[in-house]
Amino acid sequence: MLAAAVAGLAAALSAGAARAYTFVDELPEDACARARAYDPQDSSDAAQHARRACRLENFDQHLAERRSQQVAAEQEARDAAIEKWMVGTQPARVINPIAVELFAGSGIINYGAAISWNVLRQLELAAHIGQRQMDCATSTSSSGGNCTRTTWSIGARWILGDRDFAPFGGVAFSSTHAPLKINHYDQQAMTTTFLDGKGIADSGSLSAGVQLAVSQVRLSLEYIFEYVFFTGATLNDMQRPSPDLRSVWNDSLKQDRHGVRFQVGFAF
Repeated sequence: MLAAAVAGLAAALSAGAARAYTFVDELPEDACARARAYDPQDSSDAAQHARRACRLENFDQHLAERRSQQVAAEQEARDAAIEKWMVGTQPARVINPIAVELFAGSGIINYGAAISWNVLRQLELAAHIGQRQMDCATSTSSSGGNCTRTTWSIGARWILGDRDFAPFGGVAFSSTHAPLKINHYDQQAMTTTFLDGKGIADSGSLSAGVQLAVSQVRLSLEYIFEYVFFTGATLNDMQRPSPDLRSVWNDSLKQDRHGVRFQVGFAF
């Protein structure tokens, strides 16, 4: 009988320990969930403790939400103050430094598009692509030769002042190419020959003008002097240099060394 009593006691203790372990393991982590597990009429210490923990948890969540709202409001106020300060003290080209623009005028090219970026308060970098539809002609060739130019360029402007309306000086490097088609008269052979080829040229330019930046609108007017330091022309059929084509090509570029350009665009 003693052995049976000891075995029964051990079994009871083991079952109690298992029940206690199961109760603790399944206890909800959320304080309010634990409080809801008790009957509303339960006034035991455990039930009261769970309800207090739930109230504290709700209070902490409310404080966290208020802190989050306060931080967001402070950030918005700082952003608004910075924006107001920039609008009141900084030129528009600093607030909206990147611009997409169109231009028209005279010179090596007479229309095209550009993209610019104010990398510093007074320094603007830009890339241009443009064309000039034109014919080539000399005193010894008939008119109607196609000499349409396409030019790529990269350059920089230095803005002389902090105002939205300010003068500037600029430099640029350009590469130009064109198909060349002319009817050339050979005086020695007294015959007319058709020359079909292409021309290339590299040039550097200096410019000066004024720029107006109003909100997101950019306007500029400038004078450009283009110095062509390299020209070349080759025939299409033989892929060899042609002095006659090069002479026509070189003369047409020299005639357009001086130009005026008007540029308008949208900045962001």
